[in-house]
Amino acid sequence: MASGRTTVKPLAQTMAEFTFALRYDSIPAEVKAAARRHLADTLACAMGARTAATVLALRKHAAAQGGCGDATILGTAEKVPAGLAALINGTMVRYLDANDIFVLSRGGASGHFSDGTAALFALAERYHRSGEELLTCIVASYELQGALAESLDFWERGLHPLTNAAWVAPIVAARLAGATPVEAVHACGLSVATGTVFNTWIRPAETIPMIKSVAVGLVLQRALEAAELAFLGVTATEDALETIVAQLKFLPGARFDPTRVEKLGRRWSMARNMIKLYPAQINTQAAIEAVLGLHQSGIRAEQVRKLILYGHRNVCGGVQGSRQAFAPSSREAADHSTPYVMAKALLSGQLTLHEYEHAHWETFEVKTVMAKIELVIDPERDRAFDIEGLLGVRLVAVLNDGRTEEMVVHQPRGHPEAPLKETELLEKMTWLLQTSAPALKPQRLFNLCNRLSTVEDVVELIDCCRVEQT
Repeated sequence: MASGRTTVKPLAQTMAEFTFALRYDSIPAEVKAAARRHLADTLACAMGARTAATVLALRKHAAAQGGCGDATILGTAEKVPAGLAALINGTMVRYLDANDIFVLSRGGASGHFSDGTAALFALAERYHRSGEELLTCIVASYELQGALAESLDFWERGLHPLTNAAWVAPIVAARLAGATPVEAVHACGLSVATGTVFNTWIRPAETIPMIKSVAVGLVLQRALEAAELAFLGVTATEDALETIVAQLKFLPGARFDPTRVEKLGRRWSMARNMIKLYPAQINTQAAIEAVLGLHQSGIRAEQVRKLILYGHRNVCGGVQGSRQAFAPSSREAADHSTPYVMAKALLSGQLTLHEYEHAHWETFEVKTVMAKIELVIDPERDRAFDIEGLLGVRLVAVLNDGRTEEMVVHQPRGHPEAPLKETELLEKMTWLLQTSAPALKPQRLFNLCNRLSTVEDVVELIDCCRVEQT
């Protein structure tokens, strides 16, 4: 007699089946084109952080570990084990807070899906995979993370969205490593058990430490270890993701909607990833754009009595608008501070890497402008943020002579509803590379990503990024 029980396919199995079945030729042309643009942006972001103190510390750590050198530290001729390359390169990608970010149709941003790209890049080099195979796996990584982001509100559950990479990277890494779909499921289980990421470092009352960027590298290192162990026969629970979700259900409002995962391959979310124009947290992008609009109209800091920014709670409140945001004490805190990025944009007429050099947040000039800024949470914009995902702001400048000037931004440049032009992306890549890799030409990097196809193309792309020798 039948028991009446049905077997439910584990979530990790569904994700692995999609990943291993995906073929380059089956990916829509616009998705492949977007993947190439995102790869170019990701590599430029990594190269822009090449000389950061955090990155240099990780390189020193890697040098002390030894091991087989099978993957390149971007920007160098130095090779280290793939896991260490993922640790260092992943941190480089994330360090400047300039890399892309997924934009939900409601409630704004989710995770940075390029967080996982450094691990895939390392494995493509280690296993001599083709450019088309690398791009296919990048698309799989973005699509899996997009499906999970739309299925569960990580932030509201106290999890950092980097959890996405911890759950997805082992599955895609398993494909690049030559494992089977079954081994990929076990890799996911191994990573989930030790790599679910709690949001411990972004809080309004606390400054933001270096873990903001290093956490990415640590997650990727563990993800590659999980994939390697699974390939060697180490097993884990196949329903590890279900176990996590079941525990989350005890939290108020926690709910996992599996329908988006079930539509993998039939609905593509790559276009919902925003390539940010400025090296700052996503919710500050519209505020920066509005201030730069003032500057372009001829308004200068010395003419301003007060700047009033009307926006949703994540630009005028939270970490971005907290009391601590008016006194940032580190690079990590400054790029999450609405008043700081507004002040520097007005003073400099731009917001690039230069605006974070030499601890500008400590200067009298910057503090004076920040003191003129008032942040107002607008209920209407708050509702539009929740319902429509609107990230825009209204900025009112009260001038010393009594006049007022107003700037309104509906959605910031780079948002899926206002995508960057190729010229804008190349301009961004230019200032990312100017300080740490001036010999690397943005157009060449962009062109190599656009024609990436063969194994030799992957090697050439890595060589293109090499600006120092060992």
